[in-house]
Amino acid sequence: MLLRYRLAVLALSWLATCGTAVAQTPTPEFALQYRPAQKDVEYDSPAAADVSKCKVELERNGDTSGFAVFDANGLILRRYVDTNKDRYIDQWRYYQNSIEVYRDLDTDFNHKTDQSRWLNTGGSRWGIDSDEDGKIDEWKYLSAEEASRVAISAMIDGDAALLSTVLVTAKDLKSLGLIDELASKLLRQVQEPEAAMRTILGSSRTVSSKSKWNRFDAAMPGVIPKDDGKANVDLIVYEGAMAIVETAGQHGFVQLGEMMRFGDVWKLTSIPRPAEGDSIQIQIGGVLMQPATPVGATTSQELSPALQGLIAQLQKIDQQAPAQNAKPQQLIEYLRQRTAIIEQIVSASRPGEESETWTKQLINSLTSAMQAGDQPSRTRLSQVLSGLQQKSPKSDLIAYAQYRQLFAVYSSDIGQAASNEQQQKIQAAWLNDLKQFIDAHPNAEDAPDAILQLALNAEFAGNVQESRSWYGKLVSNHGKSPQAVRAAGALLRMDLKGKPLTLSGPDLSGRQVNVSNLNDRVVLVVFWATWSTQFVADVPVLRALYEQYGDRGFEVVGVNLDQQVSDVTTFTKQNRITWPNIFQPGGLDAPLAQQFGLVTVPTMFLVDRDGRVISNGLTINDLKEKLATTFRKQ
Repeated sequence: MLLRYRLAVLALSWLATCGTAVAQTPTPEFALQYRPAQKDVEYDSPAAADVSKCKVELERNGDTSGFAVFDANGLILRRYVDTNKDRYIDQWRYYQNSIEVYRDLDTDFNHKTDQSRWLNTGGSRWGIDSDEDGKIDEWKYLSAEEASRVAISAMIDGDAALLSTVLVTAKDLKSLGLIDELASKLLRQVQEPEAAMRTILGSSRTVSSKSKWNRFDAAMPGVIPKDDGKANVDLIVYEGAMAIVETAGQHGFVQLGEMMRFGDVWKLTSIPRPAEGDSIQIQIGGVLMQPATPVGATTSQELSPALQGLIAQLQKIDQQAPAQNAKPQQLIEYLRQRTAIIEQIVSASRPGEESETWTKQLINSLTSAMQAGDQPSRTRLSQVLSGLQQKSPKSDLIAYAQYRQLFAVYSSDIGQAASNEQQQKIQAAWLNDLKQFIDAHPNAEDAPDAILQLALNAEFAGNVQESRSWYGKLVSNHGKSPQAVRAAGALLRMDLKGKPLTLSGPDLSGRQVNVSNLNDRVVLVVFWATWSTQFVADVPVLRALYEQYGDRGFEVVGVNLDQQVSDVTTFTKQNRITWPNIFQPGGLDAPLAQQFGLVTVPTMFLVDRDGRVISNGLTINDLKEKLATTFRKQ
C-alpha cells in the first residue's frame, strides 16, 4: 500500500507538469518497484542488471495521462495511468511480450486498488476487492478453467478465504431458485473450508506448497432444464471436473466435482480433493446430476412394503451424507450405514434385474468405502465377489465387481505407498491385474476400458509397439465401443508418417478448411486449446516461425478444441494468430480429436508439399529443426 501511495503522490507533481518543459519522470528503478496487488500474475520484468537500461516516458492520450516503462529493446513493461484528471495514478498495467496481461484499478479514486483484472493472454478473471485489503472478495467474471486455477492456488497457499470466493454460497443458490433439498446438500459440501483444507493437505501427496496448477479437465458442460424441477432456471453444470497439477515434474489430479455457472462466474460445489496416486478415485456421484433413485430401480408401486421401507431408510441416510470436508471416519461410518441398508435391500429384492441393480449399488458402496480407507469393506467386497462366483459363476456381476475391486485396491495401495519403488511395484501389479482381467473377461462391459488403460499407459511410457498391440486388440474385439473409436484414431495417428493427411472442417466463420488443398505448401497442423499452457507458451515461437517461413511456402492450420467460439476469437486476436483454424468444440472428445486418437494438446503434424506427413508427433523445438532443415534444402 505504501508504494502505491508514493507512486500516486509523486504522480501528482509529474502529471501536473506533463507537457511542459520542466516535466519530470520517475527513474526506471523506482517505477519498476511496484508489483501487482494479486500474486497469481505472470508478467515481464527485466533482470536487475538491465533495469538502468529501461526508459520511462510521459504519456497523454485524450483525457488520460501517465507514464510508461520500456525495456532496452523498446518493448513495453508497465503503464501507469490517471483516468480522471485528478493527477493521481488509478490504473497499474502489466505486460508480457508487449501484451497487457494484468491491470489493477482504483475505481473510487481513493488511492487504493479495489479491482484486479487478468487480460489477453493472462486470462479473463475480474476480481473485486471491496474492502481494499489486497485480497479478492468476489468475482465479477471467472471462467470454469480459471475457477479451477484459483481453487488450486488457494489450496497450495492454504488460503481458505481465497478458496471461499470460488465455492457456492447460499446467496448463489437462491439466485437460481435451487430447491431447498439440493441447496442444503451443496452447502454442506462447502462448509468450513479452512478445516477441510488442513485435513486434506495434511495427508496429500498430490498437492503441496511446491505444486502449481497445470490445466482444467472436464467433459462438455451439461444443461439441467428448468422443468426437471431442481431450480427456477436452467442450470449449466460441469460434472466430474478435474484439475491437473504439477509437483516437481510429476503430474497429479485434483477432483473438483460438480461446477455451476452463476451469470459470468463459475463456482465449485464441493471442496477440491486430491486424487492420490496415479489413478482417479471413483466418486459416488454429484448432487446435481444424480437421479432421485438408483438407475434401473423399480417404481414404488412395484415394491413390497418391506423393500419400500428399506429404500426410505437409504434415502434418509443419503440426505444426511457428510460434507466433502468431513473427517475420513465420518465418511467411512456413513458408507458403512449405507452399505448395511443396501445389503438388506439386495436380500429382499426379487431375482433378476431388481437384484442385479441393487447388487451393483452394493459393489459401488463397498468400493467407495475402500477408497475412503475402510479395510473391512475390502474384506467384505471379496466376500461378495466369492459369493457371486459360487452362486452364479456365469453372472456379468462377477466382472463388474472384479473391475471395481481392481481399481479400488490399486487406488488405496498407491495412496499409501511410501516410496517411488513401492509405487512402481504397485503400478506393475495393477497393469498385470488389468491383463488378467481382460484374459478372464474378454467380453465384459469394462473390458474396452481396461484395454484402453493398458494402451495409454504403454504409449505414455514410450512403448510404441505394445501400445499399438493394445489399440489393435481394442479395435478388433470391441469395434463398436467409444474406446475402440479412440483406439482406431490412435493407430491412424501412429501410422501417419509418409502417408497423405486427410483433415478438413469449418473454421470460426463456417468456411471449410481442407489440408489437402494446400499441397503446394509445407503445412503444420496443430491441435490446440486456449486452456493448454504448453500451447500458450508455444504461440510466440510458432508465430515467429510462421512469419519467418510464410513467404517461403510454410502454412499453419490450427484445430481448436475449445467449447466457446468467443474464447477462441478473443485468444487469436490477442495473440495475433492469422493462420486458419478449424473449430472443433469438445476437447479430446471432439470428432477430429477422436479421429486421430489424441491424448494431449498441443499435438502437431508436419506435412510436406506433396501432402505427406513428415512427422506425426512434434514439439516446438522439433518443429524449429524440421523447418530449418526443410527450407535449407530449397
